[in-house]
Amino acid sequence: GYKKQKNLSFIQFLAETPSFIAVLVSAILSKTILVFVDLLDSFGNILRTAMVTILSKKLSKDLRFEYNYGVGKIEVIASLICDGIVFFGLLSTVGLSVYSIIFPEQPSDLVIGVVGLKVINVSFDTAFFVKQRKILKTHRSAISETNCAAALAALLFDSVTLVSLLVMWLLRNNPIGGYISPIISIFVAIYLMFGCIRRTRRALDELTDKTLPEEEQMKILNILTRYYSSYSQFHSINSHKSGDVTRIDIHLSFEQDTTFEEILTL
Repeated sequence: GYKKQKNLSFIQFLAETPSFIAVLVSAILSKTILVFVDLLDSFGNILRTAMVTILSKKLSKDLRFEYNYGVGKIEVIASLICDGIVFFGLLSTVGLSVYSIIFPEQPSDLVIGVVGLKVINVSFDTAFFVKQRKILKTHRSAISETNCAAALAALLFDSVTLVSLLVMWLLRNNPIGGYISPIISIFVAIYLMFGCIRRTRRALDELTDKTLPEEEQMKILNILTRYYSSYSQFHSINSHKSGDVTRIDIHLSFEQDTTFEEILTL
């Protein structure tokens, strides 16, 4: 799974680099707020794919003797950084869009040239999202989940950008054309920001070793109660989640004459 993620992220990095240069030139020429927003998004994708490529290469090695308890926390830290990059780009998008609504500008005729670039971007985004979904199905981890969400965000954002730019070009002589881009950008950015916040909260729970939800703890207690005659005293249950592994430590006392076989059976 890590090798597949490394290969896909590296291809995404190679594909995103020329796209970033093209969007940069388009932003300078068209002076359209939506294209500047897309430039921020593209820069964030370059940072994210580069980091995931390097990390996935390391995680694809045998790290059992370097990290005895697994690499769950490393993945969570990586997913936090990825979500941070995406969130910063989305927050900048909202800020620039609000500015554009307060100080509207007439869309440039050169916007139609960017539409052609967005068609290519959407095609690549679709292919990357499909491949990332396949990786997620066979290898569910914090990194694959975050990258799948990021791939969906890229596809969604580029698709909305494509439609918005096309509508802006068609209404370039209409005052309303200047408001379409920032309004749509705000709605899309806020929708994607909620996903970042949700994943960040889950990642922080894992990093701080937060105990399993009360419902799951009650299930464990119910099972222990069912076998209360097999041990003499119950002390505690400690639990936490690390990556895709849930660890539960049960502290019990037994009578002096209890055999190891009986404890093992319990």
